Amino acid sequence: MSAPCGTAILTAAAQARVAAVRALPAAPGLDVAVVVAHLDAAAFIRGAAGFALAVPEGLRDGWYRTFTRTVFLAGQPAALAGRHPYQHVTPDGQLAWYGPAPRRALTSLSRLLRAFSGPAPMEAPAGVLAVTAPGPPTGHHVEVALAVGGVSTGAYLVHVHHLVAEASLRGLIRPGDTLLVEHRPALATADFRDALDPTRAASAQTRIAPARTGATDLRLFGVLTSNRHGGDH
Repeated sequence: MSAPCGTAILTAAAQARVAAVRALPAAPGLDVAVVVAHLDAAAFIRGAAGFALAVPEGLRDGWYRTFTRTVFLAGQPAALAGRHPYQHVTPDGQLAWYGPAPRRALTSLSRLLRAFSGPAPMEAPAGVLAVTAPGPPTGHHVEVALAVGGVSTGAYLVHVHHLVAEASLRGLIRPGDTLLVEHRPALATADFRDALDPTRAASAQTRIAPARTGATDLRLFGVLTSNRHGGDH
């Protein structure tokens, strides 16, 4: 019997991920907003992990069940702090996180600001980034591969945030872990068969989405692997 093709592998992995989330106990859906003044990839990845790791236990399932739905807005977090206090902010104040909260609680913020945009394709850093999640260093390394060929800055924010946030909520990333992040033009399915195997999902997180807006074909945008085993939330 021939090996499954790349499309079939991505479809099976995506379906298994959806099934795992939908099998969780019902919880009210929650959203998150991120206000971006300036995008630095390392600061964004560290901030996404730090925010997700700090989400209170009572809010984790509600956000996880929306597949960590998040909107990215352009603005200055410090200028908004009086009316819209954030839950997490990067040390330089350039990125701030709000929520998780019911969508209506974030509506006024979304109406006040425009969607964040940037270069297309994304201006990705060269080489491997070593990004340590907030917390005392553990010495534990998590490997992350991201596809950036033809990916806009807005799409990059979406894909990376889903990948890092869900991995953090599942326990694949923990406080003080170091993420070794590599940006590549594309991620070949054949190179990540183990991570995409639904039977090995406990130690991996993937980001699979339509290749383009409105497209039906799937593309692998991110893979995160850890020698820890994570849960489903």
